[in-house]
Amino acid sequence: MSLGAKVFGGVSAAFILFLLGGLLLPGTWKAETVTILPAPPSAVFPYLNGMEGWVQWNPMPESGSEIQGPPEGVGATLSWDDAQYGKGEARILASEEDGGIEYEVLIEGGSLRIQGSFLLAPEEGGTRLQWVETGDFGWNPLLGYAARGMGESQAEAMRWKLETLRALLEK
Repeated sequence: MSLGAKVFGGVSAAFILFLLGGLLLPGTWKAETVTILPAPPSAVFPYLNGMEGWVQWNPMPESGSEIQGPPEGVGATLSWDDAQYGKGEARILASEEDGGIEYEVLIEGGSLRIQGSFLLAPEEGGTRLQWVETGDFGWNPLLGYAARGMGESQAEAMRWKLETLRALLEK
């Protein structure tokens, strides 16, 4: 067997082991952050309960985006088809005024699925907002590795977005 065949065989075996390892890793992740916002729940809620409110503080793809369904509450939906972010939609699944919101984000027909919630509670000086997201990359062997760090990177992005919401509420 030639040296080239041995090298190619070794690289191929390492790549196969890498893919098998990725298949064994869970494709799920969880991110969570909590903050106190300087406004009562009644002032925070409109920014969470409809897609018009979301896009003011939570950057969404601009190209091919369209708000659908009711303007707020259950069924409010933002869909997009963007070269950078792919095709997807965010939809409000449950809405309780001043209590919280549950939502779902589906990317590429559900190959990436995110479930999330915003829980609001009155707090001295404002509102305690707990934001939780769980995601599932499915059985993609490469994304099993990505899921390992996704929780922390998503939590950091969530904290950054909540600072934008804070600035809107302070105006």
